[in-house]
Amino acid sequence: MTNAKSPPTDAVLEEAAGWRMRMDEPGWSPADEAALDAWLAEDAAHEDAFARSGDVWDYFDEHAAAPEMMRARRDAIDRAQRQAGGRWAERALRLPAPARIAAGVAAAAVLGAGAYPLLDGKDVYRTDFGERRVVTLADGSRISLDGETKLVVRYTKGARELKLVSGQARFDVARDPLRPFTVAARDQTVVATGTAFNIDVSAPAVCVTLIEGKALVLRREARPIELEGGEQLIVTARPVVEQADVTEATAWQQGKIIFDDEPLAKAVERVNRYSERKVTVGDAAARAERVSGVFDAGDVDAFVEAVTYYLPVEAAVGPRQIVLRGAPAAG
Repeated sequence: MTNAKSPPTDAVLEEAAGWRMRMDEPGWSPADEAALDAWLAEDAAHEDAFARSGDVWDYFDEHAAAPEMMRARRDAIDRAQRQAGGRWAERALRLPAPARIAAGVAAAAVLGAGAYPLLDGKDVYRTDFGERRVVTLADGSRISLDGETKLVVRYTKGARELKLVSGQARFDVARDPLRPFTVAARDQTVVATGTAFNIDVSAPAVCVTLIEGKALVLRREARPIELEGGEQLIVTARPVVEQADVTEATAWQQGKIIFDDEPLAKAVERVNRYSERKVTVGDAAARAERVSGVFDAGDVDAFVEAVTYYLPVEAAVGPRQIVLRGAPAAG
């Protein structure tokens, strides 16, 4: 018999989560109740795991009733029943699971078991202009911070909670079946258990790039969006999911900026993040031009030199500002 003082295994924790969620499903019967009682009596670890479980969907607040989350709930039950080896009287619900990552997060939120000490306060990490920094958290997750970035980190009993207040960061998340890893970015919250992703809140549009694994993006008063490795979510008035250039999205970690047929005005916004000398686009003709190339972050002179050489654009260079305008047509 398992020592009651030993923490339950991941398999037992997930099975307990399945029992808890199964209880809330329609059709729970006296036979199911008897099967649960028998399972609890098998091992003290079963009782311990079941005691830790609760209503996972409280964690997701207003997203609990979203169709993706409901499908994920059923998928989690299906996984837990398979783990139980068919001991449930009712057959598992076998529905498609486009939000399969949510099932893992669901189990993780249900199972929160105190793997880390509860922190009463918050850790705040900041970088200055032009500074990059890598932070390793207590669970082994690594966070890479771009310049002028602010990140708030707090571990609670049920989750690893972070908030990207400003700037840009890459998150390499240590896998933990007991706790979801969430990053709030404006009105979006990225939820993962073990994956890697990049979030940029420097521009008006929030950009989430999933480097590997899967993640769920919860949006205030909107349906969740699931991302898979290599996909990018750009949140504007109408969120767009597209294939990402991961190398371009993470080039800032090597001090590079990569443009691939990017509008000049948008390219200038990114260049200005790393230079005290700001570049502006002065007219519609220049704004219509598009830029491709690889540049060193902070080397504004090289960027301006390349743009004025390859594009019909002129630069008015001042001590603290450079204005780009469309070059007059050759007479």
